[in-house]
Amino acid sequence: MNEHLQKLTDRIADQFGLQQYHLKNHSIFRQSNVFNETIYILNMEWFPNNSPHSEDGFNPPGTAVIDADIHSGRIRRIIFSEDTTYAESGFFPDPQKETAIEWMEEMTGLEFGRQFRLVDEGEDNLLFQAAVDNVPVYPSGTIEIQFNAQGELTLFSIDGTFPQEDQIRWEPFNLTLEKTEPVSRQQIKLLEIPVEAEKRWLPVYGPTTAFLTNDGKRSFSFEEVEKRVSFVEKDELLMWKEPADDIFAEEEVDFSLEVNEEQALARKPDPDAHPLTEGEQDKAVQEAVRFLQRVFPDDSGNWRLTSIYRQNGYVFVELQPSKPSNRVVERKIRLVLDKEDLHAVSYLDNQVIVDIFSQFDPAGPVKLSTEEAFETLKNHIKVTPVYVYDADHSSYILCGKIDSEYGVDAQTGELVALNEL
Repeated sequence: MNEHLQKLTDRIADQFGLQQYHLKNHSIFRQSNVFNETIYILNMEWFPNNSPHSEDGFNPPGTAVIDADIHSGRIRRIIFSEDTTYAESGFFPDPQKETAIEWMEEMTGLEFGRQFRLVDEGEDNLLFQAAVDNVPVYPSGTIEIQFNAQGELTLFSIDGTFPQEDQIRWEPFNLTLEKTEPVSRQQIKLLEIPVEAEKRWLPVYGPTTAFLTNDGKRSFSFEEVEKRVSFVEKDELLMWKEPADDIFAEEEVDFSLEVNEEQALARKPDPDAHPLTEGEQDKAVQEAVRFLQRVFPDDSGNWRLTSIYRQNGYVFVELQPSKPSNRVVERKIRLVLDKEDLHAVSYLDNQVIVDIFSQFDPAGPVKLSTEEAFETLKNHIKVTPVYVYDADHSSYILCGKIDSEYGVDAQTGELVALNEL
C-alpha cells in the first residue's frame, strides 16, 4: 500500500478505536459530484481480530466497512456488519440526538441548520438532508446515522453534495401561488397508473415536479436538475431502409468504478464528467440505428432516441417508442456503447417489466379536461422554497418547487392521493 494510503488507514484505526481489528481488504473507487469534481474513495474492510474464517465468503459479524475520501481524509461511510461492533468505547457518539449531531458536524465539517437539516427521527436512527438555512437543496445530499440495541453506532453515511457559503445567492423568497399558476397549469399531465389490486390502468391527471426561479423567469423540470454533466437531450426518430447484414454480438460489460492507486493519487478526472462532443453524439445516433437494424430490423420508425450520456465508463443511449403512451410504465431500451469507439456492446430492455402489466385492463375513457383537472387540483398544489444548483453559474439559486401529493381521477373528477395508488 502506498505511504499516503497507509497513513490514512493508520489514522482511521486510531480515530475510531479499531485496536481489536486488522485491515483485511481495501480497494479504490472513483466518483464525480454535481460540481463536476472527481472524488477518489478508499474502501476498507476491517475484520475483528481472531474472527472465524467464513466458508461462505461473507464478512464475519462486527466487520467494519469504512469509506474515506483519499485526498480530503473525510469519512463517507462506516458500517459495522450484523449490528455488531468491537470498536473501543468513547470514539463514537451515543444515541442522544444533540450528541450525534455534534459528532456529525465534526466528521463532515458541515453546520447543522445551516447546511443540513433533520428530516426523519426514529428510535435508533436519524436522517438528515442538505439544506441552506433549513431550506432544502437540489440535487440533494443525505446523512444517516444508526445505533444498535446497545446504543452503539453501527452506521454512518454521507452521500450527495452540500452547499458551501460562497456558492449561495442569498435573496428573500418572493414566489406565491398566484405567480406560479401559469407554470403549475403547464405541469398537469394525463398519466395512466397501474392499480395492482384491481388489475387495471387508471387515468389520472397529476402535476409533474417543476422548479421556478425566484424572479419567475425560468423553470426547470426535475429531470433537468438531476441530470448528469454529460447529459444531452435528444428527440430523433430512427429510420432505415434495410436490415443489417450481420447480427448483434453482445459483449461482457464491467460497470465497476474501481481504479488503481496510481490513478487515484494522480487525481485523474472522471471520464464520465467529460461533455459529449458533436462528433460523438452523431456517432452514437448512427450506432443506435445500426443496433436496431440488427436486433429489431422491422421496427424502422418505431423508436425515438431521447438522450445520450456517460455513465460507469460507457456511453448510454436512451431509446423509447416513437408513439409514447401516457402509461407511467413504458417500454425503454438503454443501449450501452464502448466509450472509445462508440460501438454497441450491450443493452438493457425493460420489456419484462412492461409484460407484467400487459394483462391489466386498459384505462377507460377520459371525461375530464386538463383545465377542469387543474381547477380541482390548484388548491392542493404547493410552492415551497428550495435552492437549486445552477451548473452554468456554479452556484445555488433560490427557486420555488411546484408539486402536489394529489392527482385527479380523469373519469370521475375525484381527488386521489398519489402515494396510495
